[in-house]
Amino acid sequence: MVRASHADAVALAQDALARAERFDLFLAFGGASRHHALLRRLCALSGTSALWTTEDPYLSGANARLSGCFDLVFTNDRGSLSRYGGRARHLPLAATPLFQDLPVRRDDAEYRYDLMFVGTAWPNRVATLNRILSSFPRELKVKVALPANAYLPQAVLVRDDLVVDWRCGNADFARLANASRVVLTLPRIFTAGADETPAGTTPPPRLFEAALAGGAQLVVGADPETFDYYEADREVRACPEDGVVAAITALLSDPEGRIAMAERARARTRARHLYDHRVDVILRAVREHRAGREAAPSDRPSMSLAPTAAKPRILYVAHNRVGRRQGGGVEFYQEQLAEALDGFEALFLYPSFEEEAWVLRLDEGEASEALPIPPAERLLASAEIEALFERVLVERRIDLVHVHHLLGLPLSLPAIARAHGVPVVVQLHDFFLVCHRYTLRNQHGAFCDVVHRGERECDGCLATAEGLPAGAKARRDGFVARMIGSVDAFVSSTPATADYVRAFYPEAAARVAVIEMVDAEPASSGLPAPVAEGRAPPQPRGPLRVAVLGNVVDHKGAQTLLELVRITAGEPIVFEVLGYVETYLVAAFEALAGERLSLRGGYAREEVPALLAGCDVSLHLSIWPETYMISLTEAWRAGLIPIVTDLGAPGQRVTDGVDGLKVPPGDSGAVRHALRRLGHDHGLVASLRAAIRRKTFPTVGRHVARMAALYRELIATRPVPHAGPDEPLAPLTLSALDLGFRLNHPDWTDPAVVWDGESEASVVVEALPPAVAGLPERVLAPSDPDLSWEIADLVIDGQRLPGRIGACAVADSLSLRGWIWRPNAGRPAQTWLRLRGADATAYLAALPERRPELAGRFGTGRAEQAGFAAQVRTTGLPGGAYTVDLLQVFGDHVFGDHVAVAPEVARFTAPGFAAPGPVTPWRSGLPVPEADLRRSAEPATLAGHGLQVVEGVPVARQGGITRIEAALPAGARPGQPFLVLRSDHGTAFARAARREEGGAPRVGAEAQVREIAPGLYRLSVVVQGDDGADLHETGATLFVAPSARACLVTTEPPPALRRAWIKRVRSRPSLDAVTVGEASSLLGSTVTASGWCFLPGRGRPLAWIARWGTGRARRFMIAESFARQDVAAHLKDPDALTAGFEIQFPLAALRDGSLRVFQVYERGPLALSGFAGHVSSQIPRAIPD
Repeated sequence: MVRASHADAVALAQDALARAERFDLFLAFGGASRHHALLRRLCALSGTSALWTTEDPYLSGANARLSGCFDLVFTNDRGSLSRYGGRARHLPLAATPLFQDLPVRRDDAEYRYDLMFVGTAWPNRVATLNRILSSFPRELKVKVALPANAYLPQAVLVRDDLVVDWRCGNADFARLANASRVVLTLPRIFTAGADETPAGTTPPPRLFEAALAGGAQLVVGADPETFDYYEADREVRACPEDGVVAAITALLSDPEGRIAMAERARARTRARHLYDHRVDVILRAVREHRAGREAAPSDRPSMSLAPTAAKPRILYVAHNRVGRRQGGGVEFYQEQLAEALDGFEALFLYPSFEEEAWVLRLDEGEASEALPIPPAERLLASAEIEALFERVLVERRIDLVHVHHLLGLPLSLPAIARAHGVPVVVQLHDFFLVCHRYTLRNQHGAFCDVVHRGERECDGCLATAEGLPAGAKARRDGFVARMIGSVDAFVSSTPATADYVRAFYPEAAARVAVIEMVDAEPASSGLPAPVAEGRAPPQPRGPLRVAVLGNVVDHKGAQTLLELVRITAGEPIVFEVLGYVETYLVAAFEALAGERLSLRGGYAREEVPALLAGCDVSLHLSIWPETYMISLTEAWRAGLIPIVTDLGAPGQRVTDGVDGLKVPPGDSGAVRHALRRLGHDHGLVASLRAAIRRKTFPTVGRHVARMAALYRELIATRPVPHAGPDEPLAPLTLSALDLGFRLNHPDWTDPAVVWDGESEASVVVEALPPAVAGLPERVLAPSDPDLSWEIADLVIDGQRLPGRIGACAVADSLSLRGWIWRPNAGRPAQTWLRLRGADATAYLAALPERRPELAGRFGTGRAEQAGFAAQVRTTGLPGGAYTVDLLQVFGDHVFGDHVAVAPEVARFTAPGFAAPGPVTPWRSGLPVPEADLRRSAEPATLAGHGLQVVEGVPVARQGGITRIEAALPAGARPGQPFLVLRSDHGTAFARAARREEGGAPRVGAEAQVREIAPGLYRLSVVVQGDDGADLHETGATLFVAPSARACLVTTEPPPALRRAWIKRVRSRPSLDAVTVGEASSLLGSTVTASGWCFLPGRGRPLAWIARWGTGRARRFMIAESFARQDVAAHLKDPDALTAGFEIQFPLAALRDGSLRVFQVYERGPLALSGFAGHVSSQIPRAIPD
């Protein structure tokens, strides 16, 4: 017998099948709806499949609907048999001697408790217990456990001396039952839908467990079926609800009869109601089924054990795809491989940042689907992305997953594929599995040989380079070590690469396929004419021509090359750089450009032979262990003599002095010496060229053939049984948590310990440390030309917002990444965020963060240290608007010890009250049919929200979290509450949680806005009870913005425009971008314009207003201004700090001439008469309205 988990069940079944030892029986216990796709595959891979359901009125309908893939179905509830149409058999649950077999206590004095009940806090149970406890004196020794769940209120009993919110395991329950005089069994009364029964008919397993444990049982409201298992009054006592007090009294007053009853029940259980007896029933049914299979073939839907598509389907997983973002060799190779493969169908899955949000893009043929996802660059696991990945595997019938890269994706995805039995190939293009700094360069830019040096320096490197906390990489390494057990094969271009990865992760059991990489394989190699044997090559008539093939970036040895060009001045050497130069090095290289150095820039791969014609030598100076280096193959094809660093695959591929020369990494002097040798030792040049002419290179055809052979072998070993086209649909929700991965935090860089739950609040303090609080403050003027700061990355509640953002609403967390640069200041000792609200001021420490791009921007490497990062948790903050100031603590030899303050770097709104429950989505429609709603005369009231307010209206942005709470009237009925949004644009609802505050009921929800039509909505509360649903209007409104930025569209003129005369100016804004977006029900086709505009002398800009239409069709769009410190510094005016804007309006309004745009300043609005024309000039006329 094999006990399997979600992580390995399918793989174990496939392994058994490959050994011709197919499992005789697959037994699924619990239900058919959760992870049904996995169950369905296991049914196909096993000889006989059986399902034993533990029915729940909320799930029994789904169990019946999805049970068709099983040969045999057993249900623990006799009342549910009719749902299965005659396919199911009744098999109640039971007890086990492993946990529950305890002898009955024969002496009444040995019992510790008079009455015991353990069970979930269903409201009917709480009411019954309160009736019992009110009828007995407090001296009654009671043991009660009433744990609640997310859908039930906490139990409140009349005895306040009882601790009831706790849980116990099977063995603990048995010991408690054994020590209790009376063990109470109470029914569960469900509030199920109309098509569900309110309770099961078969008694729960606790009836059998308590009997085996020696407990004397009193069953309240027993179903008649109870007495099919135990004799009434002789083995268990039963009573109606109104007789429970009298029954308990009778049992307590008759210890001898009660103990005898418990002994008889235990004997009956040992004889008939153990799980051994139930398993015998299942095995007899299996034998009968196997014997009758030939005579009566099963009508179970068939599932193929071989790819059912004309071609096996390969899913390529990578960080990018050619044509989406700027890429490199991985993207090119992926396309080349997919195009050349014959007999397979390729699909592509990769993350992409589009329209201000991350999506998981799935390309299948000419079709492309975008699936919204959270940012995942540093996530070990993401339930949302894992579920989407499972959906792709199942719905697209994937036969094999080929992972090229997991950058930008959760590292858990191979484990999800493994759980579904889909073979996984991981190609080692770099060392991303070993370190997210996948070129293995440390904080100093040098190669970090982590395998041979050890991990003791990792914390110091990542803290210095990226501001990561200690232990971050250890968390990542531990997860990857488990994840790579899901990989069937690694593909490596050289043995050394795979050996390095497996040396770091000895857990890696996957086979290694060494399949040499291919280049573009040009039609003509461009090799020089061969030199006749025995003849010396002619003397070169010009300088040595040296080709540098590929982009000139740090990890490719850019600094070494720059030094080399400088130290070879005056020597007959010409360098031809074929590729892009890293931005911050462009100026240095251009200063040396001329006869000795040419900068070609980018090129297409088919141009390589022509570009290398006439060159003698190629340089490959990478300072990291490249895993192959296609440019080396291209140089050899062209007949060039390569000089490579003796590191990684290039050092392994080149034999020094035979087909190239090797130099130590980062040693420009050694490269110069090698070039001089080639310039003077003609015999060496001749032998090197001769050896290069004899080299053979892998062809695309041979490479693809080996990859195809690997694919076919793995697919044959692990056949994936795909479902038939008529299979019923089931939820796809498989996650790393289901596979046994337990995480402190899904983000490996976050040290918080959250154990698969919500993150704990960050430490926000009420005051700075005394040593800092006592320092003088020096406010940095935003107009100071020597000051530069920017919030470069803003993540709100897990959603990364695009570009520059003004004020924003934060439900739970706000993550800020940015930089502040002052060339005359040193490095700050500490960085803090100051959160200024109307009622409170708080502080939060920020971490330093390296920003390499700033070195080129400001011309000094010191600027790399200007970055900072911080995460603000709103828990504990009073509700309202906050302004964020950036504080840097200095010990400065010029200004002395002080705190430099950059004011107003960000603004946000905090809700001021706890989340009512877990995050849930706003769903389109109503929770109940419109006809079933009863409109209550008693209104609810909006009690609180955490939304940004524009012109008095709460605004929710697309993708954002809304935290809303409403107070119900005192007479509101009990039931499941929902928050409902209603408007002419449609309706939406969110499941809410209910609580009591001061005796008054409140309901609230934390819900995400996604795919809700923009517009103004009325907020109401629906309470669904047993006899219908009540609708309580709140009178409050909420506006759903059309984008990720908060704005308001209204028919009412805003106060700023309610004046007789508004000054008109012809000033045009400075536009950063003008884009035309998709049509919406609110605005039609939209135009989004962003940039800045400022007119001095009118104070600070506050907001922007767009007006269009006439009469009743007139509309106003209102958006707040946001910070542009660069503009304030450029104009040398502190009021220009808030000159930034982004505003949307209909394309039709721009075309019909009705658009008017106003910029509102502290001293009043201005009408920008040139705005519309300026924006219109940026839009092609061919774009339709």
